[in-house]
Amino acid sequence: MTIVTVIPGIEGEFDRETGCINWQGSRLKNGYGRKWIDGKTVLVHRLVLESKIAGFLDSAYFACHTCDNRSCINPEHLIAGSAAENTGQMMGRDPLRGLRDRKTPRRKSIPGIDKLSIAQLREIQTKYLSGKVKNHLAKKYGVQHETITKIVQTNIPDNFTTVSPRFLGEIQDNGCIIFQGGKDGSGYGRYWKNGKLKSVTRAVLAEKLGYELSTYMDACHTCDTPSCINPEHLWAGTRTQNLLDASKKGRTQGKSHPLSNAKLDWEKVREIRQKLAAGERMKDLAEAYSVNPITIHNIKYHLTWKDAGEEVPIRRMGGYLDRQLTFAQAEDVRERIKAGESIPNIALEFGLSRSVIYDIKNNVTYKGV
Repeated sequence: MTIVTVIPGIEGEFDRETGCINWQGSRLKNGYGRKWIDGKTVLVHRLVLESKIAGFLDSAYFACHTCDNRSCINPEHLIAGSAAENTGQMMGRDPLRGLRDRKTPRRKSIPGIDKLSIAQLREIQTKYLSGKVKNHLAKKYGVQHETITKIVQTNIPDNFTTVSPRFLGEIQDNGCIIFQGGKDGSGYGRYWKNGKLKSVTRAVLAEKLGYELSTYMDACHTCDTPSCINPEHLWAGTRTQNLLDASKKGRTQGKSHPLSNAKLDWEKVREIRQKLAAGERMKDLAEAYSVNPITIHNIKYHLTWKDAGEEVPIRRMGGYLDRQLTFAQAEDVRERIKAGESIPNIALEFGLSRSVIYDIKNNVTYKGV
């Protein structure tokens, strides 16, 4: 990895093949780098272009990428342009790159897919070719005559499939099934139900598991592809487990990365760990470095600011890493309380305060049990 300084305080990884300098810090959902300055979010590529064109930040012009790489902050790849010029470069030709096509493609749609599965659509096509009348097919499958006409005229790709409960997907070589409906800014599928936008991945996982996910559970991907709806690529986990999985795979940005907007750097983090090892309190270190105590806690347990390839300890679902009870013990505590045992006696047996037992009883901690 070759890190270069573009302007003071702005660094990125140099790509020798493309010449791009890719911002390694926090990004918006659309991929553009961002930095927190004086209480405001500033786009990093606009900040870089300001160093090239004085007064650019206060202008109404766009910072356009000649490389079509949103995370690039190489000043040589940035030019100022109006909204019309930016759109024109995206959709047509420009003198630097020739033909360009960065338009968002229309998602693929299949007539009748809102009521029928891909298998049923192919069945209709087969029956029509064998001589079945459209009116009979419309009555049998519960759709309009016009819908049957569109279905028999549609070329359904071989790699299209329907994922229960009836979402259209495109099968990829790597096994992912890419949702063909509407998506949010992060690429996750969304659909309307009872006037509200719902998550496609949560619906698919609920169908796989046979029950609705709790609000504190996430639909997590083993393939790390947000638009994938393959049930075999989905698993249920808490938000903490999801974030730790992302961190372990190197998919997180922010305070765990030295080029982010964090108050600390690697030198300070190593100092903090040395002081923790020497016995200094996390509260005192938080005050000394002007950060939240949870930041020191996460540094201590390597949940943030972890070295490449470093294994991250899995946080227990019940709370902090140093919880004194296991899941089995917490479940036993709840069963004993239901059976009529007193909380003070249980607390005395485990050597814990009564409030800890109360929290277990009321599902404040150890929610996964």
